[in-house]
Amino acid sequence: MKNKETISTWQMIVLFQAFITGSSIINIQGPFISLAQNGAWISLLLANALGFIILAIVLWLNGKYPNLSYIQYTKRLLGKGGAYLFGIALVLLLFQITANITHGMGQFFSTSMMKHTPLYVFHFLILFVAALTVKSGIEVMARMFHGLLYVILFIISFIILLNLTHFHPEYVLPVLPMGWKPILHGAYVGFGFPYMDVMYFAMILPYLQHNSDKPFKRWMYVGLLINGFILATTIVACIMILGPMAMVEKFPIFQLARMIEIGEIIQRVESVFGMALVVASFMKLTMMLFIINEVVTQVFDVQDKRTMVFPNTLLVYLLSLTMYQNEIELGESGLIMETILAFSLAFVPLLIVAIRSLFVKENRGHT
Repeated sequence: MKNKETISTWQMIVLFQAFITGSSIINIQGPFISLAQNGAWISLLLANALGFIILAIVLWLNGKYPNLSYIQYTKRLLGKGGAYLFGIALVLLLFQITANITHGMGQFFSTSMMKHTPLYVFHFLILFVAALTVKSGIEVMARMFHGLLYVILFIISFIILLNLTHFHPEYVLPVLPMGWKPILHGAYVGFGFPYMDVMYFAMILPYLQHNSDKPFKRWMYVGLLINGFILATTIVACIMILGPMAMVEKFPIFQLARMIEIGEIIQRVESVFGMALVVASFMKLTMMLFIINEVVTQVFDVQDKRTMVFPNTLLVYLLSLTMYQNEIELGESGLIMETILAFSLAFVPLLIVAIRSLFVKENRGHT
């Protein structure tokens, strides 16, 4: 990971889309439908609107400090003490989220597809490959994820399209069976995941080639809008196909894959969903490890960023094996704690930094 590494506008947009859509398109349907029922797609769109607020703040700060990351301009605005405080809080949150993603991936395989394989095997393999990818640098990640994102979108589209004969539009009604409270609860969860991820992406923005800022910002907003449309579409499809059963399924799309049956040619393609889950988890974990590495090395002024990749990955590996005793604890962490922690340790500090920047005059070209 050389300091001079840069990626193009389109590569940055692809990374952004892979970061916020890659794993959420696999994981988001179950929690949202269980909380908001038929109105889950409204919750998703409300959370998406909150994501636009976060993105606007991040892009505004990036425009004011185009060559600096969140930690770097926090140091400039609040001094080293403020950067240590906010940086350590952020990295602890990132470690917890990354361990959650790792544990969730392993838990799915150990309970659904490979029941006799211990969790540590799944965790070790995917984290090891992710760490090697991080060491390869942001340019390699951008080139690799460009194709992998299309693979995930194709698999999910393939699963939904092959279930067209199972669509029941009447399952979508009533839209608000329990009123607005479950809808707002779903939006609250969506604020923590996936839309606080927009803020974490601020650590990657300095790697952008600064030759076309305006199209870049416009396409970032378009990318977030496309993300909301895609996720809402998958939620509606799950409700229309599974009906009330969608409320009790953790991975509704996995059940859609199991329902596919076209003669004796195409049957039970849930292994395809497993492939999508591995690819999505790999992209998300790789980018989270990259961001963790950026935060740690910038907070503590480590010159060689490569040296911290494997220690950070080892800590994530240990946390993923020890933080949760069962799937229930993991679910409670995601549905209850993640939004609270993300708001307190990431969003509030981001607001403080943004407010502070309003009172500090900076030369736009100064780095």
